[in-house]
Amino acid sequence: MVSDRKTTVIICLVLLAGAFFYLYRLDRRILWEDESVNAALAVNILKYGIPRGDDGTDRLVFNSPLDLNKDSVWVYSPWLSLYITAASFAIFGENEFAARLPFAVFGFLSVMFLFYLVWDIFKDRQMALITLLLSVTSEVLILHSRQCRYYSVAIFMQVLFIFAFYLLIKRKRAGIVLIVISLTCQFYNNYMFVPGNIMLLLFAGFMLRKKYHGEFKDSIIAAVTVSLFALIWVIYARLWSQTIYVGGNSFYQKLLFYLMEINMTMFPLLILLPFVFFRKNDYVISDISRDMIIFTICIIPFQLVILVNFQVTIIRYIIVLVPVFIVLLAFVLRRITPVLRYSLLGIICATNIAGYAGMFIFKAIEPTGSRFEYQRPRITIKDIFMERITPYVNRSEELIAFLKENVRPGQTLLVCEPEFPLIFYTNLKVLDFHYYADSGLTEIPDWIIPQSISGLVVGGKTFSIEGNLEFLQQNYDKIILEVHNSKIGGSITDPDLYEYFTPPDKTQFIIFKKKTLPAAGKHI
Repeated sequence: MVSDRKTTVIICLVLLAGAFFYLYRLDRRILWEDESVNAALAVNILKYGIPRGDDGTDRLVFNSPLDLNKDSVWVYSPWLSLYITAASFAIFGENEFAARLPFAVFGFLSVMFLFYLVWDIFKDRQMALITLLLSVTSEVLILHSRQCRYYSVAIFMQVLFIFAFYLLIKRKRAGIVLIVISLTCQFYNNYMFVPGNIMLLLFAGFMLRKKYHGEFKDSIIAAVTVSLFALIWVIYARLWSQTIYVGGNSFYQKLLFYLMEINMTMFPLLILLPFVFFRKNDYVISDISRDMIIFTICIIPFQLVILVNFQVTIIRYIIVLVPVFIVLLAFVLRRITPVLRYSLLGIICATNIAGYAGMFIFKAIEPTGSRFEYQRPRITIKDIFMERITPYVNRSEELIAFLKENVRPGQTLLVCEPEFPLIFYTNLKVLDFHYYADSGLTEIPDWIIPQSISGLVVGGKTFSIEGNLEFLQQNYDKIILEVHNSKIGGSITDPDLYEYFTPPDKTQFIIFKKKTLPAAGKHI
């Protein structure tokens, strides 16, 4: 009884810390580019009932004109996360807190559900508590959960999928229903994670068909049902047109990048060393628990074999592997001596040192010409805590505040890169220089920002001050602002890029404002 009371107190304290890390001060910073797309489309859902990419003022194009269909409806990605955001806006208003709240809740629910899942499958209180501690302090999980994006929903559905398969091999009919729900929701949130899960489901069902009678048949039924639901979007969005984002070379380099990120943010590979000293009896657990560990391990290659084929390598593309590695890490830590277990647990929960210690492996085999970013050793838990209680300001916030104070509704602004926060936060008609020539406008813009506000550079043609110096001098007043010198991509969720604190130094930022009586006739 005393032990149960002690466990309850520990669980409550850890969950309280988790609520602070995941849910407190979601309005700490403005929405960055990807979040702003989600938010702007959610606003349009409230206006039109569907995520229109063109509201008559601004046109949301993320990568290419194919992001929108012929009716200007968003088809670059499925809509579940957009409707979640819209629902939150309808209740709490159109602000940062409302944009991020439902996703932070999904992230926190993933923490609690993963704890329950491990407790139920392994019947091991210590392993469940280790899982809870690892989840509550996971920097990569926290950062991705506090975003108005698909990440936390995909993670939650991955945990639900694992639990559903567990029910399936226990021969509970709810397993089929939960698999269909989890994978369908995951598909309509972001489809890229579902092919690997479907392949794994069929593979695992086939391998376990003799051990769990009828399980393979149920796996096929679930997989076919999910595929039929997914087919609706495939046809509507003409998903085959997005094959341009798949392929490319350097599969080895992409895989190496993902393994490096896994080592730094999810599962320090040096933790595998204790396995060398394990005895056979250390692995003795129930049949179902053993099968679930094997199933969980198999998620990794089945996901990576799909995700490594996308042209871009970003840690968010493997974010569904976070709960997988947390379970595996808890499994390993539970089976080593208590002194080593709690020492390693403390290091992993509080710092990134365990991952950093294994980076020599990747530095030794890094391909020639690659530009991998390496994190430095730091106390991650301190950064997370201090961010919650420290004000943060970046140049995007300062520039948006300036524009909101000085622009009139309906004025036009030419930017050199997609600046989606300007669309969400201001009443300007934002013109992307990449598509400006096709905009059909004959008047020169009211404002020009020749630099990237966010620091994110997409590439391609940009507006040149030198090439248009005479034109700018004749038609525009030059405004120079002092703004914080924010880190490039400082609000991106990658732990090696994320900027926790306001930069101490400032830099000059140039804005051009159209003169009252501009010279007529010239088009940029």
